[in-house]
Amino acid sequence: MYMKKTAVIICVSAAMICGAIRLSMRLTEAKELEMEVSKPQQDIAAQEQTKIYNGGENMPLYYDEEDILLLPIRNVAQGLGGTVTWEKTTKSVAVTYKGKKLLFEAGNSSAQMCGYHITLHTPPQSINGCLYGEASILSDFFSTEVRWDSAKKQISLKSKEGVIPIIASDFLVGKSQGKEYSLEIPVIMGLNDGSYEKGLNKEIMQEIQGLVDEFMLGDGDGNFHLQLEKGLVNGDFLSLCWSGKKDEQTIYKTINIDLREQKTKLLTDMLTEKGIANVKAQVPFAENQLFYITEQKELALIDSGKQEQAVVLFPGNGDVLKGQWQTKYADFISASAM
Repeated sequence: MYMKKTAVIICVSAAMICGAIRLSMRLTEAKELEMEVSKPQQDIAAQEQTKIYNGGENMPLYYDEEDILLLPIRNVAQGLGGTVTWEKTTKSVAVTYKGKKLLFEAGNSSAQMCGYHITLHTPPQSINGCLYGEASILSDFFSTEVRWDSAKKQISLKSKEGVIPIIASDFLVGKSQGKEYSLEIPVIMGLNDGSYEKGLNKEIMQEIQGLVDEFMLGDGDGNFHLQLEKGLVNGDFLSLCWSGKKDEQTIYKTINIDLREQKTKLLTDMLTEKGIANVKAQVPFAENQLFYITEQKELALIDSGKQEQAVVLFPGNGDVLKGQWQTKYADFISASAM
């Protein structure tokens, strides 16, 4: 991902007023790492159009045009109980935490997490002698949720409850004979069954590779792009959705896996008969209906034949679906759906 070098120290109000900040951190009793910010009294130094607080502590950086938050890796890792070391053999920075390892280099989008190769959307950046990483990848690695409180001028990394699988990304990219493709591949880590985890990653990779092969064997020139969106991910269930374009055709792909049973699920496996009838009364419904569960615990139905309004959302505990999930899914979808 290309990122413009004009950056500002993290915004200090809901109105996105940009300015320099001082960072202090503390770990609360609830294992929540808090970063409090305030305007410094010293002057601000500029390097490569990046505003940096000169002589202060390492501070979060916010790239407003890309909507990307970067955090100081060493500060975050040590604050949450991890370690940061330099590995001479690979010439990379190693972050370790609870048996997991994250390896990366400044300026390189290729990284390694838990033994898997992944691709970072934003490469780590060395700024003013401090290495910064994208908040989203650090949040996944440390199983935390990043929150920004504009009223308190405070960033907090709050630990998530239970064991949450990590979903990172890699890409299949290529260009040949007038055709170009870029397909995002999920890299799934942290499942209870390591053997199943490896097999699942291999299976998904083969499916995506099959889509590429089919595209490359087709007639004519063209482009094929698929972007991954993470849906509901917890220790029991995994829901993912891809969307993109193959030439002018809109493409969707979904996968919904019961991690306890280690099986892919259809929507008819998850809803009661009345629930299915309620949904059918609202929208057309196919036997092998494309669907996924969003992070907000909404049911997203996809009609891949439509170019506009292809996705219809139903709140997981709304009028249509309330009380209509099978018991084992109601526990984590309907009971706390937003």
